[in-house]
Amino acid sequence: MLPICLQNKINTMHDDEGEDRIFIFLKAICFPVILAVASILLLRTNAKKQESSSSIPGNPRGKYPLLGDTIDLLNPNTMASYQVSSRHKHGPIWRTSVLFNKCIFVSGAEHLQQLSKQEQLHRNTTACFPPHHRALFGHHSVLVTSGEEHARLRSLINPVLQPSLYEEEIRMAVTSFVSRCKNEKDYFPLVDSFKQFTLSVALRIVLGEYRWQEWMKSDNNNTRLVALLDDFSIWSKGLLSPPTSFIPFTASYYAMKARKRIRNILLEVIEEEKEVLNSRDEGSCNRNQKKSLIERLLHATTNNAAANSSLTEEAIVDNIFTLVFAGTDTTASVLTSAFFELAKNDEVRERLQACVEKEELAENINDAADETLRAFLSEVQRCYPAAPFTMRNIADTGANGIDLGGKYGRVPPRFNITYAIAGTLLDDKISYPNPSK
Repeated sequence: MLPICLQNKINTMHDDEGEDRIFIFLKAICFPVILAVASILLLRTNAKKQESSSSIPGNPRGKYPLLGDTIDLLNPNTMASYQVSSRHKHGPIWRTSVLFNKCIFVSGAEHLQQLSKQEQLHRNTTACFPPHHRALFGHHSVLVTSGEEHARLRSLINPVLQPSLYEEEIRMAVTSFVSRCKNEKDYFPLVDSFKQFTLSVALRIVLGEYRWQEWMKSDNNNTRLVALLDDFSIWSKGLLSPPTSFIPFTASYYAMKARKRIRNILLEVIEEEKEVLNSRDEGSCNRNQKKSLIERLLHATTNNAAANSSLTEEAIVDNIFTLVFAGTDTTASVLTSAFFELAKNDEVRERLQACVEKEELAENINDAADETLRAFLSEVQRCYPAAPFTMRNIADTGANGIDLGGKYGRVPPRFNITYAIAGTLLDDKISYPNPSK
């Protein structure tokens, strides 16, 4: 048995060690966190003071610290209503934070025209996307590039996207889809069906009708085709998810995995097309109406002698992702909204049906039905914009930002600037004074 004095000494030492450990923990963990939070709050307070005393356009708003209105803007269920409510409360131009950066929202046809003119005049803006969007589309995508590289990609890609080049594939896909719908004996989810339909049309165009049919017949390739359809669905969901691709089991994490698998298949197809092109002499290249999108993109590469006017294999892959997204999600959205309106409005549905039937029976086919249909679809896209906003970043190029004109003043460099498309289409009483008609 230890002497009482020695036992007390040991107990005191243990108590001191416990206190030391607590102090070390507070010093190593808690103090830096408290200091960081205090610094952020101080910086935010100073920024607010600076903004309020400067001539930055728009009334300030922001739901959350640092995040601002990011959540409301990127949520598919609120991105349109957010713009309308903000416009009601703060006027056509307001400022907040989006994606951890200061952002000016511009709505109203007149203000958007002024912004577009300024952008074209100064050419000092760049594409602005969440980091996982850039990774999912690819760094060579025409959607995420800016400036000269963007213009170069457009000049190569636009010629191969003429609708007349793929009219046969689209017609065959539509006929097949309508036939399947007619044969359905029970209710079926129309939204999912439209997504699968538009995706299958896009892949028929990418792969080419000949390869599509060949893959459908072959068990191995049919499996590869099904995998492509599934992986593109997984990939597209990642675009509508938070930027958490670094966290396992999240939607954007699975989307990046799916992208890798799709990329591998596309590179295999590109190699197959290159072998065919190399083995075919120039005189036999007369299959214009049967070419796949991949083959046309390869021609855009091989038929241009200048090195800066070609597409690399990675650029072809990245832009196929972009084109598939543009031709599937937005198209499916418009189709779904159109059918929703037709289901609600018997008068419009009957009028459209009468126009189509009248044209089919007429000896001299005119464009009356097409004009009526275009007017209907234009109104559908106004009420349900498939692309509710687009965001740009003002580069620090020496130009003094972008002038919004009038009482609003100039947006400084490094700010994001957002075209509030939904806020304009749904709430611009000047441009759309009588929306119901």
